[in-house]
Amino acid sequence: MIILSDGVDRGSQESLATAIESAKRANTIVYSILFKDDEQYGQRGGGGGGGGWGGRGGGGRRFPQEERPTARKILERISKETGGRLFEVSKKETIDQIYSQIQQELRNQYILGYVPDESPRGADYHKIHLVTKPKDLTVQSRDGYYATPSAPSAASH
Repeated sequence: MIILSDGVDRGSQESLATAIESAKRANTIVYSILFKDDEQYGQRGGGGGGGGWGGRGGGGRRFPQEERPTARKILERISKETGGRLFEVSKKETIDQIYSQIQQELRNQYILGYVPDESPRGADYHKIHLVTKPKDLTVQSRDGYYATPSAPSAASH
């Protein structure tokens, strides 16, 4: 999934954590493209504001400025936790160049699978950590998975 956004939430019905969990459960990689309009935000670059994900939410309660994540941090978190990446449109990196990079990444990815020693129980989130032997390689992956409950076998009846 590619999200092209200024990162400012304007009234989400779901929390950021719920959105991320839904993407993970659907095995969806999220690439975020931060496209901000500096004129609209008074040259500050869209700091957080708005509803549920980035600013006020939860019945009008206000969070101190330092606790409110910036638009960039929100999009970065969604991307990182789902195995994607954040891009930011700038004079040096145009939207066309960003889409080309995403396309290149999608064409050059590997899918790894494994069977855990013990069958995971339930639909809890299971953390994993992937590293490469050559230390100069970069691994871009999500940090875990949700186990899908297996159907009971015929032998267990």
